[in-house]
Amino acid sequence: MERKIRYVWWGVLGLLIVVALGKFILPHNSKVLVEGTGENREIIVYVSGAVEKPGLVHLPVNARLDDALKQVNPLPEANIDQINPAEKLKDGQKVIVPYRPAPQTVAQQPGIVPNTQYPVQAASNLININTADGGELDKLPGIGPALAERIIQYRMEHGLFLQPEDLKNVSGIGDKTYEKMADMVSVGP
Repeated sequence: MERKIRYVWWGVLGLLIVVALGKFILPHNSKVLVEGTGENREIIVYVSGAVEKPGLVHLPVNARLDDALKQVNPLPEANIDQINPAEKLKDGQKVIVPYRPAPQTVAQQPGIVPNTQYPVQAASNLININTADGGELDKLPGIGPALAERIIQYRMEHGLFLQPEDLKNVSGIGDKTYEKMADMVSVGP
């Protein structure tokens, strides 16, 4: 009988040793790692531009741009039509909310010649690269839909063009391409 008790005692002791070793071998934070791989994960995006509270925004994994906009409160002068609120966001993404172009007075408008009696519309077919949409930009020589989209993206990320020559800063527009359209473009607010 004493022998059976000894075997049971050694069995219990062996089991305790295995459990103790398992505790020390497994990482202490294994529970946290398991939780981090579930649906509780989040993404962080940076939002700036025409918003009240620019900065980092913490969102769920499947968040849309609209979710980020609700947290940063777009300003009244934000040009929401230039961005896609339904866009799915990715961790580490930077979003710049563009401003609406400032309204122009008669004297500032391209093609309008101020007159003391009344404004006279001058013949002008210039395309304002600060306000033109993809279809208008596509009309320029050497610019196709893809390059037009790059111009709009550059404008959203870097702000309005200060001079027509700034188009050369857009990837894909070099001196030769710019020369083809130089007399067809203008800048304005």
